[in-house]
Amino acid sequence: MKAKHPEIFFVPKDKHQIACDGGGALGHPKVYYTFEGQDEVTCGYCDRLFTKKHVAGAKPLGKTA
Repeated sequence: MKAKHPEIFFVPKDKHQIACDGGGALGHPKVYYTFEGQDEVTCGYCDRLFTKKHVAGAKPLGKTA
């Protein structure tokens, strides 16, 4: 069974927008998402989860996302 989110990134509470390109050479077009009152956003291309909640296994949001 495939995991719902291949990667989970922890986002600082003060961040209002994130960008996702899927990471790596075989990623996808860069897309931007806003949180707009939500604590979580899922990329429509690659299903990465960007969350402001503390989730087990979440990586700190870096320059790759």
